[in-house]
Amino acid sequence: MLGLGWGLGVTAHEHGPTTQTVQEQLGYPAGAKLLIIHADDLGMSHSKNVATFQAMREGVVTSASVMMPTPWVAEALELSQEHPELDLGVHLTLTAEWKHYKWGPILGADTVPSLVTEQGVFHDEVPAFAAAADIAEVEAEVRAQIDRARELGFDMTHLDGRMGAMLATDELAALYLRMGREYRLPVRVHSHHGEAVTDPKLQERLAHYPASYMTIHGAPPDTYPEGMLEYYNQVLRELKPGLNLLVLHLGYDDPEMQAIMVEHPLWGARWRQIDYDWAMSPKTRAIMEEEGIILIDNRGLRDRLIRGKMD
Repeated sequence: MLGLGWGLGVTAHEHGPTTQTVQEQLGYPAGAKLLIIHADDLGMSHSKNVATFQAMREGVVTSASVMMPTPWVAEALELSQEHPELDLGVHLTLTAEWKHYKWGPILGADTVPSLVTEQGVFHDEVPAFAAAADIAEVEAEVRAQIDRARELGFDMTHLDGRMGAMLATDELAALYLRMGREYRLPVRVHSHHGEAVTDPKLQERLAHYPASYMTIHGAPPDTYPEGMLEYYNQVLRELKPGLNLLVLHLGYDDPEMQAIMVEHPLWGARWRQIDYDWAMSPKTRAIMEEEGIILIDNRGLRDRLIRGKMD
């Protein structure tokens, strides 16, 4: 399993041994190269929403996840209702890293005080969150984010944790996997800064959470500061048979995104524009056709490999 950038491992559940490959379980040939191209952070801004939905409708992006506590989440959910065919999950959000652009728990700071700073917003980074967080309050907020999406008619296909916050401790990881089981959704396991997830306790938990792992790809922006065009094309040309995931962060290099990401040189507005341009490029599609890559989304994982096995 390759763990780079925001690359994620996904749980594709199996109960007991099987002679079928994951591709066959999903209805494809045994040696198929399957690829989910995922976009993080829907709901963060108008620019993010428009760029992501356009890349899902007209480009190569097949999956995205929504941040429920963010200022532009209502627009993201409205767009999802206009395009119910699109594959969207919930990006469990417990941090707020931008300098002037903050958000906090949807339950309110008084209800989950361990999750917020003195200003009543989420912590900037995962270590500060993990050091302060009360696990019962984390569970309450995570449930609230998932349930709010359901109440709004959001047909979520998967869960993922923003910035790796749901894997910051063994206790958080156990909660994360339990949420996946309870809501019968794929749960993606990832390391935020590029390291593979190697914690022995987490690996043990995953062993009891029946799963087959996809190969994951995502390049840290400090390694590819001008964007990842060459990296992404290399990923496509070297893609192996099996279940694969490529993670993008789309947006426009416009005044809104520039203001949000002020004094934040990595993961910035220009970098996100380059991600968007790659996702919309005819060259990208041409490479996929040359390499025989089949684009899929998370609905098959949810319906065949999660709920199909549990029913």
